[in-house]
Amino acid sequence: MNCKNCQNNLRTDYSYCPHCGAKVIRNRLTVKNLWYDATERFFNIDNTFLITFKHLFTKPDEVIGGYISGVRKKYLNPISYLTIAITFGGLFVYVCTEFFPNALDFDFKYENSSSLTDADKMAQDFQKQWNTYLFKYQSLFYIAMLPFLALMSRVVFINKKQFNLSEHFVINIYAYSHLSIIINTVYMLVLWNSKLLYYISMVNLVFQIGFFTWVFYKLFNLTIKQTILKLLFFLVLFATICFALMLIAIVYIALFTDTFQKMTP
Repeated sequence: MNCKNCQNNLRTDYSYCPHCGAKVIRNRLTVKNLWYDATERFFNIDNTFLITFKHLFTKPDEVIGGYISGVRKKYLNPISYLTIAITFGGLFVYVCTEFFPNALDFDFKYENSSSLTDADKMAQDFQKQWNTYLFKYQSLFYIAMLPFLALMSRVVFINKKQFNLSEHFVINIYAYSHLSIIINTVYMLVLWNSKLLYYISMVNLVFQIGFFTWVFYKLFNLTIKQTILKLLFFLVLFATICFALMLIAIVYIALFTDTFQKMTP
């Protein structure tokens, strides 16, 4: 018999191919063995996903630094981990859209809105729409941000030469993916409570900054003083870029839309 993955010859008593490591499948596909395969891949105790998830908390330097230095079997690779994170993001959007369509309205913030001006109400409506888009398209937003985050972390650690730009990209993929899996899981658990969801989303930014700081602290073996200085440098750089992007957005809105004209009355 031949291996169905690499086509090399196999002995009939082999359970795994000695050439490519693939499991020899002899039975037809059924719901039972499909479920077994899924649980074996993602939830067994030796699974690389669970090990990667656990160790990114406790020793991110071993997971990320190990992958960069050539350890490719012990932990899940960054692209696969990112794919799982995107899946969690899509699952959150699906659950929110299908079962909790009003979870992102955050109407409790506007309970005392009878005395607000039209401009204030328009600003509130815009914030509602922005919150909805930010939640629903968070995966696309963060994926678009990954190159900028990699570039910023490379600039922040310009005096540290052990990682190049591509390796900083890997660092940020691992860190973002880990955060996305955690955050979207928490979001799905609290979708029933719009107020709780809102407050968790507010804490989310602090949690992200804290985790990224922890990752770089471990990877570069920084002191507390170095960590604080690097964090401040990153925050200033990030705020500058965000301000520039916001300014570009305002100029675009002013020149190419009638939003400000509607707000004039």
